[in-house]
Amino acid sequence: MNRANRQRLFAAVIGAVLGAGLGRSIEPLAQDPAGRERFRSLPYQRLYRAYPRVGAGIGALVGAGFATIAQAQRRRLRRRTPRSGGPSAGSPP
Repeated sequence: MNRANRQRLFAAVIGAVLGAGLGRSIEPLAQDPAGRERFRSLPYQRLYRAYPRVGAGIGALVGAGFATIAQAQRRRLRRRTPRSGGPSAGSPP
């Protein structure tokens, strides 16, 4: 596995962990102050339990996307050559 793929995988894993944590922290919003779920129907119960998984999936996609964009930007900047006569060409000011 090359370096770029390892960076994407690392960013996806970190994003998944953060997304799952965010989903887990949103889950109690579905409960009333007494700790009971506000909506007791089965589809709502399943939805509230799925928040961490949904958050992890979205976090993984966002993390991998950001890593891919950062890698593409670094690659583009490396390929760019300075224009002759410009300040980046080393001419004295």
